[in-house]
Amino acid sequence: MTVTLKDIAERAGVTSATVSMVINNKPNISDATRKKVLKIAKELNYYPNVIARGLATKKSNSIGVIVPNLASSFVVRVLQGIKSTNRDIEYTVQLFDTVGQNESESQLFQRMARERRIDGVILISSTVTEEDLNIFRDESVPSIVVARKCENLDSVYVNNEQGAAEATDYLISKGHTSIACVISRKHGLPTEERLQGYKNSLMRHNIAFNPELVFDVDDDTMPNGEEVFRKIHQVKPAVTSVFVPAGDMVAIGIIKEAKKEGLRIPQDCAVVGYDDIPAAEVVEPSLTTVRQPKLEMGDYAINMIVDKIEGRESGIKHKELPTKFIIRESA
Repeated sequence: MTVTLKDIAERAGVTSATVSMVINNKPNISDATRKKVLKIAKELNYYPNVIARGLATKKSNSIGVIVPNLASSFVVRVLQGIKSTNRDIEYTVQLFDTVGQNESESQLFQRMARERRIDGVILISSTVTEEDLNIFRDESVPSIVVARKCENLDSVYVNNEQGAAEATDYLISKGHTSIACVISRKHGLPTEERLQGYKNSLMRHNIAFNPELVFDVDDDTMPNGEEVFRKIHQVKPAVTSVFVPAGDMVAIGIIKEAKKEGLRIPQDCAVVGYDDIPAAEVVEPSLTTVRQPKLEMGDYAINMIVDKIEGRESGIKHKELPTKFIIRESA
């Protein structure tokens, strides 16, 4: 049988209105009454109807999560962090994948903000602009960006410069001075930060930056890694190591192609990836890489957006998380 506010009120000797105020954490209720009502609610296994509450408060009790590519291992792990934390809060998560949609990202943002089917938005994207997200701000919908820092918006991100510099420092410590760098410019600011970290490390070790050693790929895929290694090996045969800020799948493709061409990893060519996907541990040889704290990013994002929705946080908040350098066999 469904337990109602009236059932709790009768047991507690108070009005249904008082019970409602306690359940919704309203002020002007004595501590004694609050404790008594909550104790009885727990004994009766009462769970508030979040849909009804949403109708009463004009809240949807839903958080929208917008992703550019559900096939991305980075996105999947961040989502796992969001959903793991979400078990403990009274919000449902609605997922919006922008790939293959008939409307543009900005059109999607406008529709979501206008229809108000969500109380807040988490956007997992390295390329979204602050101008796009102003749509939510103008409609007073709390929003958080995951994967890049936005000066005028809440954001959760990693220190990409530090992570890339640490990886490059490591290769230099192993005697490498001709280090190719494989990036993906389409992924925006994080790519530029990683490239800057690579440059900073070279500068600290008095190694001249050579733009001809920087190679660009479209996406983090194994075929792209195979293709870019053929290009590296053809135009820069003296390269003894490859740092791959573009991602681990590209790095794994590089390892595969290098082995096909008879090179030993890491003796003839060391390879360092970026991200630390599960496949990094099982590839032969296992991949040395820069780990991004993806679960923690999701955890921080969902807690930050809930605090914003419920008024516990005001102003712009940034959360920077550190990377971790993982040494395995490929370097």
